[in-house]
Amino acid sequence: MKPPKIEYEGKTYIFSIRSLLIFAIGTPLISFLIYFSHNWVWLHEIVSKQTVWLMNLITGMGASVEYRSFYGNMPSPWFIVIPGRADIGFTTFCTGIQAIAIFAGIILTIPHSQDPDTSKDIWKRKLFALIISSAIFYIVNIIRMVIQLDLYYIGYAWHDIHYSISAASSFIAAIIILLLHKWIPEFVISIIYVGVLIKKKIKKPEDEELMEETKDSSNLDLKEGTKENDGI
Repeated sequence: MKPPKIEYEGKTYIFSIRSLLIFAIGTPLISFLIYFSHNWVWLHEIVSKQTVWLMNLITGMGASVEYRSFYGNMPSPWFIVIPGRADIGFTTFCTGIQAIAIFAGIILTIPHSQDPDTSKDIWKRKLFALIISSAIFYIVNIIRMVIQLDLYYIGYAWHDIHYSISAASSFIAAIIILLLHKWIPEFVISIIYVGVLIKKKIKKPEDEELMEETKDSSNLDLKEGTKENDGI
C-alpha cells in the first residue's frame, strides 16, 4: 500500500508507521521518566521563593518561605508562611513540572516527515517550541499560585480556591497546542495522518469485496452469453 501524503502550506507530510508508534508510546514514557527522575525538591525552593517574592512585591503581605528539616507527612521541606493563616506545604505539582514533562514528551517524539525538505529544520523548531512552552507553563504557574495565595490571605478557604483556579489555569495547555501547530505542524498533521491510515485500512477490504462482486458478475454475464451463443 502506497503511503498517503498530506499537503499543508506547500509542504509534504509522509509519516512511517514506526515514527507514529514511537510518538504514541514515547510521549507518556518520556513524560513519566522526566517527572519521576528525582524528587524535584531543589525546584520546590526556587518556585516557592519566586512566588513569595512576586506576591510580596504586588501585595506587600509579608509572606515568607521556610525550610523545615522535619516536615512529617508532607512531600517537601519547603513551606509558604502566610501572615494570620495556616502554612501552605509545597508539592511537586506546585512547580508545574508535570505539564512541562508532558509537553516535553510530546515535542521530542513528534514524528518527522519523510520528505527531506519538510523535516530539515524540525529539531530547531522542536527546541524552540520546548523552550517557549516550558517558559510559558512556568510563568503561568507562578501567577496562578500568587492569585491563589492572595485569595487565601484575604479569607477564602484554601480548598475552595486551590482546585478551581488550578483547573481554570489549564486553558494554557490549549494555547500551547495552538502554538505547537504553528511551530511544529507535524503534531496535528500526524494525528490526522493516523486517521487517514485507518480510513484506508477500513476502505480497502470494502474495495476488494466490491471488486470480487464485480468479477463474479462479469463471469456470470460471460457464462450467460456463452449459453445464448450455443443456442443459435
